[in-house]
Amino acid sequence: MYVLSISSVSEVQMDFTLDFYFRQFWTDPRLAFRRQAQVEMLSVGSEFITNIWVPDTFFVNEKTSSFHKATTSNEFIRIHHSGSITRSIRLTITASCPMNLQYFPMDRQLCHIEIESCKYRFSWTLNEVI
Repeated sequence: MYVLSISSVSEVQMDFTLDFYFRQFWTDPRLAFRRQAQVEMLSVGSEFITNIWVPDTFFVNEKTSSFHKATTSNEFIRIHHSGSITRSIRLTITASCPMNLQYFPMDRQLCHIEIESCKYRFSWTLNEVI
C-alpha cells in the first residue's frame, strides 16, 4: 500500500479518507509460460482481470470506496513467466475510525485500514497521528 494522500478526517463522522495504490502479489502456476527471447513478463490491460483468479480482498472498515477511471482504469496486471502476478490499483476509501474525543481538541487518534480475504486478515495502521 502506497498512500498518496489523506484527504479528510472527520471527528463528527468518525472516519477518514485515504487515496492510495494497492498492490497484490500472488502466484498462479496455470498462467506460467515458456520464457521467450526478451519476453519474461506480460503486461495486460485491466479488462483481463475478469479472466483470471484474483484474491477476494476487501476492506473491513470501509464506508465508501471508488476506483479511479480517468482517463482509463488506474490498474495494471503483470504476469511473470513463472506464473507470479502483480496487480496494482488506485483506490480512494473512506474508512471508519472510532475516536476517543475525551481530550478534544488535544486528543490523538490512531486509525486503521483492515484488509481481509477468505484466508487472511491484515491490519494496516496509519502511522500519522490525526
